[in-house]
Amino acid sequence: MVKAQIQKRRIAMKTVSRGQALEVAARVGTQVSWDEIDGDRLQKNVINLSPEEFGKRFTAFLKNGGRFIIGDPKSVLTQSFNPAEFLGKGWATWKGPIDGDGLTGEEDIDPRSLALSEIELARFVFETCLRADEKSIKGEEKLRRLKEEKPDFIRFGGNVFLALWLDYQANKENSILEWFYRNFKISYLDFFGQILRYPGGDRDVLCLYRYDDGEWHWRYYWLGIAWNADGPSAGCASQS
Repeated sequence: MVKAQIQKRRIAMKTVSRGQALEVAARVGTQVSWDEIDGDRLQKNVINLSPEEFGKRFTAFLKNGGRFIIGDPKSVLTQSFNPAEFLGKGWATWKGPIDGDGLTGEEDIDPRSLALSEIELARFVFETCLRADEKSIKGEEKLRRLKEEKPDFIRFGGNVFLALWLDYQANKENSILEWFYRNFKISYLDFFGQILRYPGGDRDVLCLYRYDDGEWHWRYYWLGIAWNADGPSAGCASQS
């Protein structure tokens, strides 16, 4: 499912030529330090792989720029998120209706996101909520559509945001965020599963984005601004 959602954002790729494929094969044969590799482990862990599994792993290695992804990320463990601890004094999860003060009532949070302790990367879905004739929509309208028109879409909140951010801090180019970028050209994602209350009273959401410097950063956006096709929300499909 994630591929179906993300492929719309892929940029056009140039087909690998026969000459390039032969160059890679030649380098594997002549430039690998074979005397440093355990033959028994090579036989067990590589040569004995099925053709399909070997092809899948080597393709992922090449798509990752000739770098192995440390830990072979297949899932992310969620983290407990406290707005005041991460953002500062006065920040909180929004409570109550949109037109209230955000201080009393039910928290504006997707409880299904909080219930997740681990999320397989293959379950990630990126949703813009834009219709065919739209270039952008305001954040509050996007949130309404996510809640009312896409009830099976679990909106990820601060617990997933923090998990991805900490993973990036620890692993950088081998992080899950960089994996999303290299494989699917995802350079932005936000988290509508937890609406935050700015100390001054605004309604905001967290986001992660990859800037021109090649680094990932975090920030928050006011729901009063517009979201376009480059601003998808992260979530997953309900399995219930």
